[in-house]
Amino acid sequence: MGKILAIAWNDIRVEFSARSTLVFFLLLPLIFTVLIGSAMGGGARPDPNADNRIGVLVVDEDDSHLSARLRETLETSTVIRPDFKSRQEADQLFADEAAPALLTIPAGFGAALLAGQSVDLSLRKAAGDNRVLAAQQAVAAAAQQVSSAVTAAQASLAEAERLRPFEGETARTAYFEQSLALASDLLADPPVRVETTRAAALNRQTTATGFEQSSPGQLVTWSMMTLVGVAELFVNDRLGGTLRRLLVTPTKKATILLGRILGRIGLGIVQMSILIGFGAAALGVDWGKSPAALVLIVLAFALAAVAFGVMLGTFVTTRSQAGWLAAMSSMLLAALGGAWWPLEVTPPIYQTVVKALPTTWAMTGFNDVVLRGQGVAEVLPEAGVLLAFAAVFFVIGVRRFRFE
Repeated sequence: MGKILAIAWNDIRVEFSARSTLVFFLLLPLIFTVLIGSAMGGGARPDPNADNRIGVLVVDEDDSHLSARLRETLETSTVIRPDFKSRQEADQLFADEAAPALLTIPAGFGAALLAGQSVDLSLRKAAGDNRVLAAQQAVAAAAQQVSSAVTAAQASLAEAERLRPFEGETARTAYFEQSLALASDLLADPPVRVETTRAAALNRQTTATGFEQSSPGQLVTWSMMTLVGVAELFVNDRLGGTLRRLLVTPTKKATILLGRILGRIGLGIVQMSILIGFGAAALGVDWGKSPAALVLIVLAFALAAVAFGVMLGTFVTTRSQAGWLAAMSSMLLAALGGAWWPLEVTPPIYQTVVKALPTTWAMTGFNDVVLRGQGVAEVLPEAGVLLAFAAVFFVIGVRRFRFE
């Protein structure tokens, strides 16, 4: 064990003998964490009191008491925020893409409802905006609520008239309006509702702030480069004859390999620890409530990344190839795996495909810890997959490894 630690410590000491190491090991990761996090909004969360409903332009060409009822119903929607405009204003704003949808209440809307006829509301939708489906459903629900209220009021009016005829049209109209208001209120606030509650542990914020995305994301990116850099280390040793000279000493091959790998893992863990501490102290990132879960993901990711580097080192023959592939593969895997942007904004098929990458599981594990405050039991699946990647990469790398 002493020889393994000696080889590992010597590698770390040699690595930091070059000033350029500090730039890629410390300065650039910290700078990119701040820059990317700031560009994504920093540590600010959305205002919980802000009106985040979908804005919908509304033109009322009917201007009847029933179209007014529909406008009132739209205003109470929890999904859309109606913006009532004239025809000219609405057309111009929609053309300027100020809103994803434009609703037109056609002339004759109220008369058609009273006559029991179907009414087609015109809803113009912006192309390529995924909010329009929700807006369409909200408009349909509001129209259905008004239609149901009219039907109920007409049924009540007919029954009242059957029991006792009204004295005149004024009394008849007043009764209908009262019945319509009562039906509308009941439909807006039904006596029977289904309420959904969630456990307090699940009510934790799950949308990352800019720093909550950049802190683990840049950690994965730059520590991946450090850990995969073991490929360049092995190539340099092989070409320079270092491994060959070590074999002359009474040192087993396994000891040499383990020492090199342990030294690189140590570098990666130190770098990740610095980035975690910086994120917590300087950027206000909450790295979870379970240090054990965080340590588990850090170790599992370090093993998977360094194993990938060991495997990569057996496929290259020159120093330039090793350095270029280590950097490019780390950047590419990090970007595809959700380190540079949240995977939630990508299509479902993409999210499924990138599960074949270790960086995806690393980011999922870090997000479980940072955003969802989960513990060891919850991150075990991600850690298990990362360890499986490590086992596969190590097996391939060790079988292909040559000391000369």
